[in-house]
Amino acid sequence: MTLKYEILKRLIKSANIKRMWTGMSTEELLENRRKQNAKNRIPDLKDDAFDISCIEIMDCPVLKLIHKKKADKANLFLIGGGMISAPRPGSIKKALRFAKETGLDVFVPYYPLCTDYPLTRAYEMIHETYRIMLQDYKAENISVLGTSSGGNLALGMVPYINDGHGDTPMPGYIMAISPGTCVDTDDEWQRMLELDKKDVAIPAQYMKTAVEVMRHGDDNVPEYMIWLQKGDFTNCPKTTFIYGSDETLYACAPSLEAAMNKYKVDYEMIIGEGMFHCYPVFPICKEAKDGWNMMVRLMKEEA
Repeated sequence: MTLKYEILKRLIKSANIKRMWTGMSTEELLENRRKQNAKNRIPDLKDDAFDISCIEIMDCPVLKLIHKKKADKANLFLIGGGMISAPRPGSIKKALRFAKETGLDVFVPYYPLCTDYPLTRAYEMIHETYRIMLQDYKAENISVLGTSSGGNLALGMVPYINDGHGDTPMPGYIMAISPGTCVDTDDEWQRMLELDKKDVAIPAQYMKTAVEVMRHGDDNVPEYMIWLQKGDFTNCPKTTFIYGSDETLYACAPSLEAAMNKYKVDYEMIIGEGMFHCYPVFPICKEAKDGWNMMVRLMKEEA
């Protein structure tokens, strides 16, 4: 590891970012995030190579980053935030950088959050966004990229389509970076507790609280939305997983691998040794920059 990475990791640890997710009741946590989200704004992006616009789907904004030089492929870019935080301006600017470097048109939904709705609402809106994309792009030319809880939504599109939406074709490719799924077994929980000692960002305890957060009072939320490892991945397209070896969510990787094998999915599991949560989308040290470049390369090759 480079010295810059080691210093960065120590700074994050000293800032105690994990405290943001714990130390309060679920309702206090949600109210805190509602206040933070109310201050958030969609950035005014400008780039001469793009037509940038915003549409509404189910009363939620969706940013469209469309190349002026026509592209026939598009990406559904799902930004995480524990299902309770809206995409921040910096993340939106990275989406534009991603669009430029991959050559893909990019759609970024501000999906409904579990501060106010059960997780089913986010799935419904993401599905509707995808259906609208299908009006202009072939299914095999649409890729889905999800980070953290966005990785949950990206992977979860497959069991969602299999759960009564069979008239919708599967996308062509999925990339899930540190997908946010909850622990289902004691083995997963014990692995997560061990990884919690290394993780500088996401505490293991939040992945217990997240069950209540995602349900938001609705006990009818399908299990696969909370525990992806229980999903029906029949006809799942080629999928790439990317984890850091030092993050709590890596605890569920073996269970997701088992699900992929069960449904005979063509998948790849990439582990950044010693790396943190969602490291490719935080390219601020050599190791993370390498992760970003890998992410872009795979999208260009597979999407």
